[in-house]
Amino acid sequence: MTQSHPDPGDLLPYGYPALHVDRIVRHTPGELEAVKAVTYHELDSHLGSARPGRFPATLALESFLQACGLLVLQESEDASGQLLIFGSARGVRVLGAVGAGELLVHSVELVDRDEETATFTGRSRAAGDGRVVLEVDRAITLIRPAGSLDAAAGAGAA
Repeated sequence: MTQSHPDPGDLLPYGYPALHVDRIVRHTPGELEAVKAVTYHELDSHLGSARPGRFPATLALESFLQACGLLVLQESEDASGQLLIFGSARGVRVLGAVGAGELLVHSVELVDRDEETATFTGRSRAAGDGRVVLEVDRAITLIRPAGSLDAAAGAGAA
């Protein structure tokens, strides 16, 4: 039996090359697991001819944070009406890297949520051998109404 999950590109407000989550593989209340397939193509665009290329730690963190955002949106009644803004991350430990042809698996857990913020914890690992490549003690995302930045920009122009 296969459980279907929405396409991350349908939930997050951007696509290639900014989208760094390919698929949601598991979602239960308060937890989500998502994967990112690392390709030679994207490593070439970030690293040029440097070989062997490893997925940059900054992009691994961005991918992890997108998985956190997907968890909030999966558990929201009106995901289309929400804008997520990265707030901060603490206790970030880069313990390794993944290369082309590997899957980066993010396991994120919702620690706390209110109307304006969501706090997460989790880790990212290489799918093949299970080695942990990234750990995050706390990541905080701000939750705003989708039009809130438009309203703020209009007020600043006056």
